[in-house]
Amino acid sequence: MSTASRRLEMLALLQTHPGISAPSLAARLAVTERTARRDVAQLRELGYRIDAEAGPAGGYRLAHGRTMPPLLLDADEVAAVALGLRTAVAVEGLETAAVTALAKLTQVVPSRWQTRLAALADVQTLPGPSRRRAGRDVLVAAALACRAGEAIRIRRHDKPVEVQPHRLVTVRRRWYLVACPRGSAEWKVYAVDRIEHVQPLGTRFTAPEPPADAAALVADTLAQGPWRHRVRVRVHTSADLVSELVDPTVATVVEGDDDECELRFGTDDLDWAARWLAYLNLDIDVIEPASLNDRLRAFGNWLAERH
Repeated sequence: MSTASRRLEMLALLQTHPGISAPSLAARLAVTERTARRDVAQLRELGYRIDAEAGPAGGYRLAHGRTMPPLLLDADEVAAVALGLRTAVAVEGLETAAVTALAKLTQVVPSRWQTRLAALADVQTLPGPSRRRAGRDVLVAAALACRAGEAIRIRRHDKPVEVQPHRLVTVRRRWYLVACPRGSAEWKVYAVDRIEHVQPLGTRFTAPEPPADAAALVADTLAQGPWRHRVRVRVHTSADLVSELVDPTVATVVEGDDDECELRFGTDDLDWAARWLAYLNLDIDVIEPASLNDRLRAFGNWLAERH
């Protein structure tokens, strides 16, 4: 094994076995303990921060450094990073960085992995309506605040609001922040692409117990409103079957008795609601609003006249 290969192998051992001792390193690399210690010193000169703890339970471990040294990634990790870089184009300000980072990654990986990266890159995207994208500075600041549990002031199109952040959630390549406003007893959902600025406050607010499933809260919020009409229909089949048919960000499925459940969602357009419910092809009874029955009948008559 060459010196360069041995030091790369040592980095892998330090990553996967934090606290590994010099004798263990030497044994795994089939070198003397003196050579192992010399390799550690050389890696430190290259920019890797390797801390050492003395004593029987001590050893070497990689720590956070001031610079970004080279990383060792296996084939699956490279694929995961490549996929993440492709989705980074949904963040305003990171488009160019994502493209150049993916190009650098493709250039340096072993040739046998380049086919995999090329396959991941060879994906077409259907054109869709233009939409606002989360800003890099806003997204990073919100993510750091969630991780640190630090309150922030967010500025949107309306007045600023101070919130205790909990988690970021992505839905169809759009970002949402789950946070509790100061003095509130309710967790709310904020579209990150509508946030213009995030200011850390250096403190933590008193907030209720965070939701057990932040993604479910986001989905339920998107399905329920704020809309002009709140729709509730009784479905004469099991909740499990309906859940397979319905996107949770469009409607919420509530379990009922026997083989019945309830479908709840919000909309500004009852004609759309009628068409969507007809598309589901389920046996339903409208609970509210009563006017939805008129829209369903009108849609049925239109279909009968046309076909």
